[in-house]
Amino acid sequence: MNNIILPLILIFTKFICILPRRWFKGNDSHMWRFLSMFLKRRRRIINANIDHCFINLTDSEKSLLKTNIWNETYRALYENNFAWNASNEQISKLNIEFIGLEILDKFQSSNKGALVLFRHTLYLELSARILATKFGMYGLERPNNNALIQMIQMKGRTKSLKGIISNSDIKQCLKILKDGKIVMYGPDQDYRNKHSIISSFYGKRCLTTTVPAKLKKISGCNVVYFDFFRVSGGFRAVIKDFNNESDSEKKFAENLNIEIENSISKAPEQYLWHHRRFKSQYPEIYE
Repeated sequence: MNNIILPLILIFTKFICILPRRWFKGNDSHMWRFLSMFLKRRRRIINANIDHCFINLTDSEKSLLKTNIWNETYRALYENNFAWNASNEQISKLNIEFIGLEILDKFQSSNKGALVLFRHTLYLELSARILATKFGMYGLERPNNNALIQMIQMKGRTKSLKGIISNSDIKQCLKILKDGKIVMYGPDQDYRNKHSIISSFYGKRCLTTTVPAKLKKISGCNVVYFDFFRVSGGFRAVIKDFNNESDSEKKFAENLNIEIENSISKAPEQYLWHHRRFKSQYPEIYE
């Protein structure tokens, strides 16, 4: 069955890619209303996360933020789909402000390997494609539980990345880093595995992965933090040195969560609030 469905979905994504970008800037389109019918669970997760994290906002402020996140989701749908289908020439024509590229360039030249940590923004796929046009990179990910979705993601992501590594295959990731190559990893999810500790995110307990700290300690690689924003007229890609000197996995996780919170505060509507970040510590908020 997947042999039939997958080509149809890929054809649909290519169709979206040729539509005018302006069609995806508002939330009143017939297409978005139709797609929203299948995303009710995601919207409930967004609402739960905002209510859980932003306790100091008024009800009206939280309601506005939830609406802005939903509207931004529609816009990101086009941009991420564009990232999976566009040519390198099309990507190069985007208006992108780069900050800190020289940091990753220096680390790449050191042949020590580099771990690029990023937060899950709504523009995740586009940001990865853009950075991969500058540097050859591998992606470290948790495979999707849905085999069809995993196939679609794999096809889209390997358009720019050199390869995809399962987050359960730490040995392969270490080998790639020790070979002086670059690996991307998004640590800001509850992966529910043994490589996690209880840390704080927005003042709430949550599971945070210790994989980045372990990879740095064992491989001796450099670590950078990659941030991405949609701004007026284009996008901004920011790279920061994140060579945390602490040997403590807990301290590393805490510093990373603080960095991510600071990033979110600049454009909270552009963060991927669609995942159950607190599913291990506060599962009841998603019921």
